[in-house]
Amino acid sequence: MSVLSLENVTKKFGGLVAVNGVNLTLEKGDLAGLIGPNGAGKTTVFNLLTGVYAPTTGTIRFNDTEIGGWKPHKIARAGVCRTFQNIRLFPGLSVLDNVRTAASTQTSVGLFPTAFRTGAFYGCEKSVTTEAERLLDLFDLLHLKN
Repeated sequence: MSVLSLENVTKKFGGLVAVNGVNLTLEKGDLAGLIGPNGAGKTTVFNLLTGVYAPTTGTIRFNDTEIGGWKPHKIARAGVCRTFQNIRLFPGLSVLDNVRTAASTQTSVGLFPTAFRTGAFYGCEKSVTTEAERLLDLFDLLHLKN
């Protein structure tokens, strides 16, 4: 079972074909790079993967679920995220809080528990902090969390 696959994915903007018939399959543990000259469609492929654009034709699957055309927040919740070359951090937040902000896309408590700081809210906050610390430790950055 592939983790991520693009099958004959094409993206057109009017008469301009930005990406034409891309096929890619990534299995668990694969490491891949997408390289090419300016204008080759690399950013468009990432925008397709993360829901910024919907494919004109073809299918995009994540863990055997069709995600092509999903909204970006739904794709992020499913586990497909991206970063940019010029990342934007929150300068007033600690390293841990910056990572917690990204990790919080994987959880949803709801407005009521958040507004009234219920047990569900605090449980979610604890799990997000635990995951953020795990990720910082994975990259040997835990000592920089504060």
